[in-house]
Amino acid sequence: MGGGRRLRLALPLLAWAGTTNAAAQASRIQIGAEVGFASSDLTGSDVTQQRHRRGALTGVYLAIPMAGPVSLRQELLFMLKGGRATAPSLLGGTTTLDLEMGYIEMPLVARVALPTGRVRPTVFGGAAPAVQIGCSVQPNLTGPSARTTCSDANVASLRSLDVGLVAGGGLEIRWPQSSLSVEFRYTGGRRSILRDLDIRNRTLGLALGLSF
Repeated sequence: MGGGRRLRLALPLLAWAGTTNAAAQASRIQIGAEVGFASSDLTGSDVTQQRHRRGALTGVYLAIPMAGPVSLRQELLFMLKGGRATAPSLLGGTTTLDLEMGYIEMPLVARVALPTGRVRPTVFGGAAPAVQIGCSVQPNLTGPSARTTCSDANVASLRSLDVGLVAGGGLEIRWPQSSLSVEFRYTGGRRSILRDLDIRNRTLGLALGLSF
């Protein structure tokens, strides 16, 4: 009889402890890292015949709790963007661009983790400015496959700052002191990467994140 009574008293305490751990995790600032895969291409009113470029997505983030299931997340990512597309030539006719660009992207997103227990659906969205840190081009698509830097190829109208919007969602598994997430994201460029044409970056990504 005494053992049964102690068990009845312990169960509410265990439930309270689990709720306290989840609330403590949700109310503290977390840092994390993510790694994944991205597929990028070029879009816009001046491009046709797009071809995707695949590359890595890696970075770190800082998650700041706001209200309830909502948090604000500042990310710092390295991403490869670009692709191959046909566009108008400034000298008349058309030309084929084959660009590979490396960016440091700094998304600032609002993120919601729905309170459904340890496994939680997530959605997020926000702005994604990015700074170009490298660019290469294949100037002769019908000849040798050697690439050269954009500056050596005189791609003078290429902008170094990109501005995009990002949105996505996925699933998160929570523990008392950490969480693991898998999320799909879409980033659409809102600014042309060239000054003279409407050509913008577009990226689909899949990332695995660990926060603590």
